[in-house]
Amino acid sequence: MAENLNETVVVWGDSLAKGVVWNSERHRHGYSKTTAADIAGEKLGITVVNRSKFGYTAPQGLMMMEHDVESGIVCDAAVIEFGGNDCNFNWAEIAEHPEAEHEPATPPEKYLAALRNMVRRLYQKGIRPVLMTLPPIDAERYFKFLVGDKLNGGNILKWLGDVHQIYRYQEMYSLLVEKVAREFQIRLIDLRQRCLAKNGFLKDMICEDGLHLTEDGQRFVGEQIAELILLEEAEADETKGTIVLP
Repeated sequence: MAENLNETVVVWGDSLAKGVVWNSERHRHGYSKTTAADIAGEKLGITVVNRSKFGYTAPQGLMMMEHDVESGIVCDAAVIEFGGNDCNFNWAEIAEHPEAEHEPATPPEKYLAALRNMVRRLYQKGIRPVLMTLPPIDAERYFKFLVGDKLNGGNILKWLGDVHQIYRYQEMYSLLVEKVAREFQIRLIDLRQRCLAKNGFLKDMICEDGLHLTEDGQRFVGEQIAELILLEEAEADETKGTIVLP
């Protein structure tokens, strides 16, 4: 994925890539005026086709990708961005039965399998796959948001152990993305590192729901994605023709 006006990049992802934000005044989710994908595309000089869907998990993304590919979608590269919904739980069930075992929407092994199959499918079609780590979430705000005035927060906390287990579990899925990138030796946009390095990211760029990016967050993420790609390609150009002595 280069700063090439002739390149087309498809994004298969969830609400993060779709540009979903939380509207505090209307108390519902809406869409950002501009998305990180749009901003990155503009800065890189590429055409972005955003096929992201609100609420989608990696297995659902795989099915969508297969449908799109079979329908003849044309692109040079593709960014895969899933995980936020995969690592989520049925909190209502946990609130009712905190003593029981509960699985996330997509267990880790199924998540890995879906990511691997997406990468393989893209390779089969001659499309360059690109993975991206997950931006961090604000566990405390998310816990408050999900409990609201309907769920038994005490029971959920009993099952979790502590609120920040939500953060750690989401972090594990981001690490799984890195694992797949290493396995296939493909480009990884390490967005999470950039977000964590940004002072005030959780406070200023994450919505009230603790999960979605604010308008400012979308702009920041788009800029960071473009910067990371340009930096990586500049480094690759510098090493071309370099002879490494023993």
